Amino acid sequence: MFVGHYAVGFLLKKKFNEIPLWVFFIAVQFVDILAFSLVLLGVEKMSYNPTANPFLRTSIDYVPFTHSLSSSLVIAFIVFLVIWKLKNKTWGIALSIGVVSHWFIDFIAHTPDMPLLFNSYKVGLGLWNYPWIAFFLEIGFFLGAGYYLYKDAENLKRPVILIALLVLLYTPTMFAPEEEMPVAVFSIFSLSLYFIFAALAWWTERKQN
Repeated sequence: MFVGHYAVGFLLKKKFNEIPLWVFFIAVQFVDILAFSLVLLGVEKMSYNPTANPFLRTSIDYVPFTHSLSSSLVIAFIVFLVIWKLKNKTWGIALSIGVVSHWFIDFIAHTPDMPLLFNSYKVGLGLWNYPWIAFFLEIGFFLGAGYYLYKDAENLKRPVILIALLVLLYTPTMFAPEEEMPVAVFSIFSLSLYFIFAALAWWTERKQN
């Protein structure tokens, strides 16, 4: 999933309002940020899978350090300890939940390529096998979480822009041509989007003069 992870960020922001939204946007995608960084370094492996299904064109070949449940729990625990030390326990709990949520959201969407232990016992419910159902469920989850967060907000202009931009940028993936994109280019593109969306989340909460 993509915007589905940001839906979790919205829900966590509602619960832990003192933590900036952009921090949650980084937390819920932190596993992917690490994964694409390791792919660029040649440590983890992804490849192109020629298929008409846009969700299945990236094959997760070897991602034991970031996308196994065991590794995700370890990463989340490290985040908890570091953030507890740098900020406080509440921040640590909230952000570690955001980090580990990534695996469980992916588990729903992915075909069985999500390892439980390092690179073994791969699982996945396979929602992506039904691309249009997956797309509309994810958009619905994202919009519902956005409404839940902002339903009582006094100024909706920037939140609406944020939500609209994410939906508009995500929707074209359903119509993307079946052409191979080099893994390095895809990794850099994805990393760029994660930080752009985090910047948009920061802008959404920035005080207006």
